[in-house]
Order: sequence, then C-alpha cells, then structure tokens
Amino acid sequence: MLLAIRSRCCGAVLISISIIVPVKSAFAQVDVPGEYRQLVPGLLNRPIFKGDAGSRTVEVIDLLVGARKASEELTAPGRAMLDVQAGEATLIVDGKSQQVRPGAVITLDGDQRIAVDNSAGERPFVARLIVLSPARR
Repeated sequence: MLLAIRSRCCGAVLISISIIVPVKSAFAQVDVPGEYRQLVPGLLNRPIFKGDAGSRTVEVIDLLVGARKASEELTAPGRAMLDVQAGEATLIVDGKSQQVRPGAVITLDGDQRIAVDNSAGERPFVARLIVLSPARR
C-alpha cells in the first residue's frame, strides 16, 4: 500500500510504503489437528503436533473421554505430561486413583498404565498429552 501525506508546516510530502508478506515461522504448526480416533475403548485421541527438538521428539496429543463414559487402560507411550483442559474425572495411574480437574498437570513415566473414569462427569473430559521420546535418526 502506498500512502502520501502533505505536511502542513513546510509542504513536504511524506511517502510510506507498506508491504504485507506472509511469513512462515519455523516453529509454527501449519497442519490442522487431526480427527479424533479411538485409541482404546472409551478414549479418543487426535494428533496436534509432532516435531524434533534437539535429541528429543515432542508429540502433542489431545485425549477425550465423553460425559458419563470411562476408558479402558492404555500404556503411556513414554515420558509424558498430562495437562487437563476441561471436565473433572478420576485418573487411574498404575491402579491408583486421583481426582483431576482443569489446570492439573500429571507427569507420567514410560510404561505406566493409565485410564480415565468420567462416568460421573456431566461434560467431556479433555486433556493434552505431551510426550517426549528420543529423536528418530
């Protein structure tokens, strides 16, 4: 866009040129999140992001358990953090139960068994799973 403005004091013309260029950041996610798919009975997941960060691979996955539903157990895919986004439910890690609500962050070690019991929940339980694993070479 070209913009010309005449100054009142000395009659000079100021010219400004604006160029809008789309920028693609090396860190930005370009892909749209995938569709939800059943990971184990009662638990849906969808990939959000996957990329290498030095010697690690970072994977971000959304998990969803419907209102008044419970999931079967699954094994944590590696060292991970589970960040609760919405809903309140009972999270069962290696047979130990704990109530979780939005804002809770739970660390998981590889090979831990996890399940979500949202059978008393009035709304879906949504959590973001952030998995760190060795980068594939």
